[in-house]
Amino acid sequence: MGEQRWLSAIGLRGRIAGAILVTAVVALAVAAVVLLGPLEHSLRTAELKTLQQQVSFVPQSIKTKDPTLAHLYDVAPKAYSGRTPDAAHDALLAAEAKLGSRLQAQEVAILGYPDSSGHAQWIVVWPDTRLVTGDRAGDAAKAFRTGNRYYSLGSINDVEYAEAALPFTTRAQDLGGAPMRWVLIVRKSLVEVNSAVSTIRTAFLIAALVALALTLILGIPLSGRIVRRLRLLRQAALRLADEGPSVEVPLDRARDEVGDLARTFALMQGRLLQQEEARRAFVATASHELRTPLATLDGMLELLGEDLRSGDPDLQDAQQLLDRARAQSRRLGRLAADLLDLSRIDAQVELRSEPVELSELSRAVLAEFELGTGERQISTVLDDEDGPVWALGDPGSVARILRILMDNAVRLSPDGGEVTVQLRNGEAASLSVCDQGPGVLAEERELIFERFMRGRQTAGQVGFGLGLAIGRELAQRMGGELVLEQRDGPGARFTLRLPVAHPSDVEAVGVS
Repeated sequence: MGEQRWLSAIGLRGRIAGAILVTAVVALAVAAVVLLGPLEHSLRTAELKTLQQQVSFVPQSIKTKDPTLAHLYDVAPKAYSGRTPDAAHDALLAAEAKLGSRLQAQEVAILGYPDSSGHAQWIVVWPDTRLVTGDRAGDAAKAFRTGNRYYSLGSINDVEYAEAALPFTTRAQDLGGAPMRWVLIVRKSLVEVNSAVSTIRTAFLIAALVALALTLILGIPLSGRIVRRLRLLRQAALRLADEGPSVEVPLDRARDEVGDLARTFALMQGRLLQQEEARRAFVATASHELRTPLATLDGMLELLGEDLRSGDPDLQDAQQLLDRARAQSRRLGRLAADLLDLSRIDAQVELRSEPVELSELSRAVLAEFELGTGERQISTVLDDEDGPVWALGDPGSVARILRILMDNAVRLSPDGGEVTVQLRNGEAASLSVCDQGPGVLAEERELIFERFMRGRQTAGQVGFGLGLAIGRELAQRMGGELVLEQRDGPGARFTLRLPVAHPSDVEAVGVS
């Protein structure tokens, strides 16, 4: 809890800036560990390999045509014997200096084995005998014992070197028992390597400090801008909660996540506004549609009651009032059914998906309209010349859509007209209902599929403007569509298209 309060006190801006800074520091530290250490090791190893290549010409025997080495090998025994120490040491020092200059080495030394103490003896070292102070010449001893060359990195008096220990032999001479085996030590200082590594470290440190400074300079304003944009969205959300969906949402055109969030928020606000307007329209329309038949029904029942209380009722008038009351009751029933369908659609109630034979279903629905069409002499025709038409959908929903289309067609068709139900196979299974009514104006072709919207050509007709909206939403829920097609001549043609049921699906329901 204490940590959460501490983070809340810092705020999002501080956390973003801190996260950016920590990330930059960790990245630079990892880069330093990964780059500088291996770089230093690579430079030292490269210097040692260079030394190894430079001394590759030094043979292990006195038999050499190289004048520098021949002279070195010749004066070494004399210097070791001590017979002519000054002259021999000077000659050996000159030979070492010449070899050191040739190899660009900082130190060249000859060791003889063994002396009276059993240890190696430094004969002479170029350029300064003080350089060997504290050097136990471990590689030289191993080279003498094994006869192999050794290359290593080490330090003497806090000075780092790349070292080569090269064993060689000289010809036998009567030198008072002097040995014939020797070790040549060549050392090259790593001062330049250390200097280069130090320069790189300094440059890396400067670059790191500059990078951190730029991170802070750019990260703090960026985090502040993000926080300000989020704060505007928060204020808009609070206003939306208090004042409703009609509040103005800040427009953010930035192409980033916050901008996407702002645009999504604006889209949500627009949808909420549409839903609010639809709700108000629904309440107003439903109130009106309910009030009218209820008032009519109440008035007719009151007249019927007065007629019955008079003691001498007019049966013919009473029958007419009863018929009209039943008509208003059916109207209220249709409205209740439509509202129930809408509530199921809005609740996303899952529909069935199974093979539906449209011919049999159409015959059953058309039979329900025989009474109404017979009274007005409207003929209904089923055109199923393609044979059985199998669609994939919810049988109850398909029947509900067909009833909606048939109810509209019968109500809008003139007396003595014709309503045709046409079934066709193709890429989709289609069911079309064609009437001879007034048709639909071009500017209202999509408007009539919205809730509580009716075309102007249906003025004076009984209806709530919900049927086609319910039909389209049910069709879409089944993976199909309900459209108003272009038609030459009077009337309208509404077509329901559904996915085709495959033969395997049809066989699964036991139909051959």
